[in-house]
Amino acid sequence: MDTKNRTAKEQLDEWDRILDEYENSIGLSAYKSDLFPEDEISLYFSMSRDHIEKLNPEDCLQIAYRLGQFALHMQRSTNREIARHNWADETIKEVIADEINNYKGYGFLEKSLQAIKHNVKAESLNKIKKYAKQRSDRLSYLSGNVKNLSDILMMVYRSKNNIRS
Repeated sequence: MDTKNRTAKEQLDEWDRILDEYENSIGLSAYKSDLFPEDEISLYFSMSRDHIEKLNPEDCLQIAYRLGQFALHMQRSTNREIARHNWADETIKEVIADEINNYKGYGFLEKSLQAIKHNVKAESLNKIKKYAKQRSDRLSYLSGNVKNLSDILMMVYRSKNNIRS
């Protein structure tokens, strides 16, 4: 099917598929949004100091590994949303390119907002762009914070085993 006749959602799904294939080709496993059981991760995030002190070294190591995996998963999720946002942004420019000078405004931004408002496909792309931006904004920095928790548990593991780094 011709790209121009496909909906924004269909095009986005195709780009997601292409990028998933690329990730697989460089050795990353298939992306799954539901990779981690919610109760497992919530438990690790809410462990009290007393609970952490009672963990044996092996538990610390396993939890640190799981949190490291989750940090990678969150970073991949963030990257997916950033890629979607960027794709939608660039595609909007292509869609409205022929129409932009039909609108009055001080600059590109004002003209493009008017063109988007009057073009069904550009409007649909803009919704995808906004949604992806909101999702990536919410995920920003979280993977780093989860990685910090993993590092803390590694320090606890080393402490319990009297290992110096």
